[in-house]
Amino acid sequence: TPADTVTSVRSLLISEVEKITPHDLFTVGIHPWYSEDIDVDSQLTLLKELVNRNNVIAIGEIGLDKHRGGPIEKQIELFEKQVLIAEKAQKPVVIHCVRAWVELLEVRKRVKPSVPWAIHGFRGQSELAKQLLGAGLYLSFGPETLNASEGLQEAIRTVPLDRIFIESDDADVSLKYLYTTVSKIKSITFRDLDEQINYNFAEFFKK
Repeated sequence: TPADTVTSVRSLLISEVEKITPHDLFTVGIHPWYSEDIDVDSQLTLLKELVNRNNVIAIGEIGLDKHRGGPIEKQIELFEKQVLIAEKAQKPVVIHCVRAWVELLEVRKRVKPSVPWAIHGFRGQSELAKQLLGAGLYLSFGPETLNASEGLQEAIRTVPLDRIFIESDDADVSLKYLYTTVSKIKSITFRDLDEQINYNFAEFFKK
């Protein structure tokens, strides 16, 4: 989300579709935390309808989480089905992943997506960042960058400017503060970072 001319994109669970308004931008998806709690088939049918709306600009957050949600096999199946919906609609994917990076990359190799994928709230080390970048993903950094460990700072320095996003993730923190922090870590000006993320936004979401 650009810091000056703020374009707000809200991430909604599939169960929150009544919050979709005509003039705002949204991502919608079946989050892995709820992979066991729902009638998956009806939710997938609804997602197939929603993804065709102009202001639903991506599928997400979807993904894999070994700490929470259904069995990982069930999560993988649900993730892959949503990725295929995104492919058919030619909409990008925003990913939640916790300790399931190997499985995530296996799905990517199987599906060979043509639409871009971004990792939401990345907080890993630079080696993992390099692996994900090598697979063609974007990395998005959230409020945890304000108190970033040396390892996370190194990961931020690792990410090329054309693959980076910054997000507030509904935290009570200003995007401007996040941009300032990341620009210092990457030793670039606030303006250059802002312009680049505007460009990344347009490239990723085709907006």
